[in-house]
Formats: sequence, C-alpha cells, structure tokens
Amino acid sequence: MKKKLSIRFYCLVICLMYGRKVTGSELDLTYTTEVQTNFRKEGKWVNLLRLDYSCPLGRNFRFSFSSISIAETRQDALVDDMQGFSNIEERNLPFAPAVLGLEYRTSRSSLFLGVRNVNEDYFTSPCSSFFTNSSCGIYPTLSANYPLANYPKSALGLDYKLNYKDWTMEVSVYNGTGHQALAGKSNVFRFSPDADGVLGLSSVNYRKNDSEYSMGAGIHRGMCVGDETGVEEAGTSPQQKRMTCVLWACVEQRVCKRGYALLQCSVRPSVEGGCRSYAGAGGVVKCDKVSFGFFLDYADYTTAHEWAGEVTCRWACTSRVTVQPAIHLIRNSNGNYAAGLLRMYYVW
Repeated sequence: MKKKLSIRFYCLVICLMYGRKVTGSELDLTYTTEVQTNFRKEGKWVNLLRLDYSCPLGRNFRFSFSSISIAETRQDALVDDMQGFSNIEERNLPFAPAVLGLEYRTSRSSLFLGVRNVNEDYFTSPCSSFFTNSSCGIYPTLSANYPLANYPKSALGLDYKLNYKDWTMEVSVYNGTGHQALAGKSNVFRFSPDADGVLGLSSVNYRKNDSEYSMGAGIHRGMCVGDETGVEEAGTSPQQKRMTCVLWACVEQRVCKRGYALLQCSVRPSVEGGCRSYAGAGGVVKCDKVSFGFFLDYADYTTAHEWAGEVTCRWACTSRVTVQPAIHLIRNSNGNYAAGLLRMYYVW
C-alpha cells in the first residue's frame, strides 16, 4: 500500500513540475546517492530522494512541503562508529514528510506552524554542510541524547525568525519526540507533552563579510534520555523526565579570499548518559568548480569517546550534477576504523 501511495505521489510531483512557472510555486527534486566502503571488501549503496515544494497563499502566506525517501542495500553499519560518518545513511524509508505547514512572512520576520525537523533551521552553515560527517549537521550532545525531530524524523512545532541587519534570532518549539509516520500513534502530527515531552531551541546568528557566528541553547523537558546511539531507553523515571539543557556555538571565519575556518563546540552540563560534550575544527577552500575541506572532531560520552577525521572534496560537474568523494578515519573506545564514500548529487 505504501509503495502505491509513493508512486501516485511522485506522479503528482511530475505534473506540478510543469506548472510551477505559471502558478508561481517552487519545486525542486534532489537525488543523493553514495557508495560506501570500509576498505575490507565490504560496501553499501545508500540513496536519498528529497522533494521541496512551496507556493504562495495570498500576500504574506506561503505553504511549504518537503519529503524524503531513503533506500540502502544493507541495514547494518560498515564500521563501529558512534557519530556516523555519513549524514544520509538511515534505514529504508519509502516516504516521510520533512516539512509540512504554513508560513507567514514579513520584511524582517517569519513564523512557521506545522511539521518540521531541526535540520531545516539549526546547526548547518555553508561550511559545516560541506562535510558528510553526521555531527557537522547536528551535534551529538543533542542527537545521541534525545529522540528529537532529527533526520529522518519530524515533529509538529512552531518556528519564528527575526532578521535585523546582519543579525538573525530564531526560536522554535517542537513535540519532544520525532516521528516519521503519517498515521497511527507515532505520526508526525502528534503533540503530546506528557508522553513525548517538549523541545525548545533558540539561536542568535551574526553574518558579516562571508563570515558567520552563532550560538544557541536547547531545553528539554519531559523527554526520555537516550543511550549513546540515540535509541530511547525504557522507563520514565523522574530523573529522565526532568528539564535538561544543551549549549552550542559555531564560528565560520573567512581567512582569505577562498579559505574558511570552521570551529564548533557543544556541551550538555548535567548528564548521566549519552554524549556530554563535542568539539570540532576544520577548513574549507572554495573554488569555482572544485572545493576542498578537512574536519576533525571529538565526542565525549559517559562510557566512551571518539575522534573522527574527514578529508573531502566537491566537484560541480554541471549545473545539476555534483560529485563528492570523502575519506573518514575514526578512533574510539571500540577500535580504529577507516571508511570511504563516493557521493553524487543531482538537482532537478
């Protein structure tokens, strides 16, 4: 039944594609595919299909919808890493909404109400999104501790942005647990503070001369603390249900005409399980068609730790096709590992 619904949905997408210029709507389809290897005669093929559609509804309102579909050739991981060297790798998922809601825009602010995930607004900057390591997209002090609305899951929430010159302030409130189903108890439209808790995020960003500085905080109340792989633990003891917070900061500094330095850090002050702190540093050299980058991070867990390094480059073959190889070196309490991937993006 799900396959039939997915086929009908993407047939509708193709029809909308032809009419987007006439109606003033926007529609993009992005296909990401990558081949992974652990350099030990083992490999995996991972695919991600994302649809983004939006259309105006009157003067200041806009409807937005995004969906994701994931397919991979094997479910188990190639290496025993804690952070995840690929930020698109997830279990097979025929269809799930990433964004679905209504947005009200003015010249300086926007207010969104509906289904959304934290990856749409937080933690990603032009340099951090260049890398394939999962921690560059969201810090493990959040993703490894709570079942929040993190890719590929979403949650019902409210997001507000205020722009003033070079400053941007953002405040969001989500259902504390993310979901990916359209119906049933675990559906993305669910809002249950008693059972799922509440997640609040806030950040302040400053952009100037191609440099970006941001800092933020997350508050969790009534959420079950997860283990070090992000899996929710059983039980709802008072200790698990209390309020906890996460702090983070990110600096993306332009150091020369084409070079950028990236610094990240995050800490969870009161923690009995999961990831306590995270720090990362790297650099990116952006050229016309080929860009290069390296990144090194450290994640401290209550019972383990992990160093992870990445070297990657990105080549814009055409206006629609981009190729990106990457090599990852990982050292944690379980051993030393190496992984490689070859990724391709196709934007339609």
